[in-house]
This record gives sequence, C-alpha cells and structure tokens, in this order.
Amino acid sequence: MNDHLGKEPPEYGEIVFEVNRSPVSLQSKSEKKKEFKDFVSSIVKEAGFLLSGDVKLFIEWRITEQHRYEHASAYDVDNIIKPLLDVLSGPNGVLVDDNQVQSVECYWTDIFHDPDEKLIITIKYVHDEWLPKDGLEFLSFEGSLCLPIWGNIKPEHQKMIIERYESGINFKNKALESGIGYYQAKLAMPIQRVFHKGRLTGFKITSATDRIAQINKS
Repeated sequence: MNDHLGKEPPEYGEIVFEVNRSPVSLQSKSEKKKEFKDFVSSIVKEAGFLLSGDVKLFIEWRITEQHRYEHASAYDVDNIIKPLLDVLSGPNGVLVDDNQVQSVECYWTDIFHDPDEKLIITIKYVHDEWLPKDGLEFLSFEGSLCLPIWGNIKPEHQKMIIERYESGINFKNKALESGIGYYQAKLAMPIQRVFHKGRLTGFKITSATDRIAQINKS
C-alpha cells in the first residue's frame, strides 16, 4: 500500500498508505509524540514529492471495539489529528504545510481480534499540484509571499522562473491598486499557490532579489 510514496504521486489524485502502530494524542507526553512522529516520518520521507495544492485528508484508525469501549486510555478521534498533520508536513513529509488541508475525516473501525492497531491514511488532491523534493527551495517576494524554485536547475532557468513570478505579482498589485477585485487580479499570478514565509519551517528560503543578484554575478 505504501508504494504510493514513490518519486511522483499517482496521477489519479489519491495517496493511500499505512502506519502500522497506534496513534498519539495531542495531550500525549512529548517523548511518545516524538517516537510516533519519527516512525511516521520514516515512511513519508521516502516520497520524492510534496503535494502543493489543497487536499482532503481521511484518517481510518483500526482498533478493537473492546479497547475503544472498555479502556479509559483510548483517545478521542479529534485528538489524534494534529500530531499526524505535523509529521505529514514539511521537507520530509508529503505536504508543504498543513494549511493545505481543506477538510479532515477521522474515524475508527473495529479490527475484531487483531491486537495490532494501525492507521490508514488517504490523501486526495488535484493530480498535477505537486512539487519534486529534489533541489526544492522557496523564494520570498514582497517579504512574506513565497514560491518554489529548484536550486539544482541552471541559473538561467531559475532567472526565467523568477522573472515570470515577479511579473505576475507586480501585475496583481497594480490591478488591486486600480480597484480590480482580488479574484480577478490574481489571474495574473502563477497557477502555483503562494505560501507565507511563516509556514515554511525547515525549508531553505531566499529573497528573490538576492537570488537574481547572485545569478547575475555568476
């Protein structure tokens, strides 16, 4: 099932993978949460891509009915979501940031006599909204808005991408200043969504101006 985490995401817009262990709660001790995150990270870091658009997340928690009904230690389903979202996001995850998650459905199902709990994670996305991890960086424009770039492509190609980004951002700003509405003005922007700088923890971020200056010097 975890073969969905390959070099590229499936073209049909759905990733499914298993986490063969019990979840942790938002209230769990930090050591337990770290152990869980390390385990999940060892699975998702193998993906060669990051989904970059809005996604829908489905979490199926397979656990025995007996444990759910007869133990006070069984977590509430709403409390297992955030620790999982944290490890699915970032450079070693499958999402750039968890603000891409448009909706979450989290539920448990009975696994009868199987003592081993597990999570089945399904992520639905637009099939072409993803970024290769290899060489991925982000460029900051206007101080906070960031767009992807790949440091391992030729400098002249980086410059072409940056100039296209800047052209779209400048046009959007001029349109807004002239009274054109946001949803009309943003049509000049790249199809790739922007990310706020504050949501890119762990990623390399460079000012677009500095990158252009660096390219021009080389």
